[in-house]
Amino acid sequence: MIKFNKMHGNGNDFIVINSLIKDFVLTKGKISNLANRNKGIGFDQLILIEAPTNKEADFFIRFFNSDGTTAKMCLNGIRCAASLIWSEKLSPHKKIHLQTSTRTILCSQKGSLVEAIIQMPSLIEDQDLYKNINKHLNAATYSLVDCGNKHLCIELGSIDTYKLEELYKKLQPEITTKKINLSIYKKTEGEIHIRTYENGAGETLSCGSASTSVAFIELYKKNKATILSAGGKLQFSQYKDKLKMIGPAKNVFKGVIEE
Repeated sequence: MIKFNKMHGNGNDFIVINSLIKDFVLTKGKISNLANRNKGIGFDQLILIEAPTNKEADFFIRFFNSDGTTAKMCLNGIRCAASLIWSEKLSPHKKIHLQTSTRTILCSQKGSLVEAIIQMPSLIEDQDLYKNINKHLNAATYSLVDCGNKHLCIELGSIDTYKLEELYKKLQPEITTKKINLSIYKKTEGEIHIRTYENGAGETLSCGSASTSVAFIELYKKNKATILSAGGKLQFSQYKDKLKMIGPAKNVFKGVIEE
């Protein structure tokens, strides 16, 4: 029997499992079946909390997409993992270092919210991908950002009715092969609105790493950024040579999976 918590960060939903004591064999097919929203539990990603491999970290956090493939990073998920660690008293510390496959993130409790200090993302140059984009989008402003996951962020004048999945399919197979997630965003006065199509999960209500990527693009102009998705709001600000993200992490229910 595998105990789990169903959680969400801005509607980006997960099942989070404490695997510190017992190792679980979760096949790609098993994860995909559990992720089914009609016949399973339903979630965007499955998260395992494990012992760290880095001596400077407190825990190792592993991510799986709803189709069973692995993901390098999920910043909405990292907040949920941190929240579960505190609620289950797995650590006495109010600040914890969570290791992922790409980087370590410092998480802190901020009332009902979780603060995450994130390594500054970086821009990636990919001329072949850019040529492909230009075939489908004329005069669009876009950037390819690495924040643990790769995100192609495209600024548009309107995003509400934009056919995001259709654009994602047009950019395949290149975007899938390179494991790049796709986001479109629109700037309004004081806020940035975003939609994201994630590899292995499809369009989600929120994506923390996509929001971080767009915040990184915009923060060189100012010190703070508010990113709004269909699921809710994330706040970003510069913190020394890193980024600070603050957002919710909520528990929905507890359950048991029969192995």
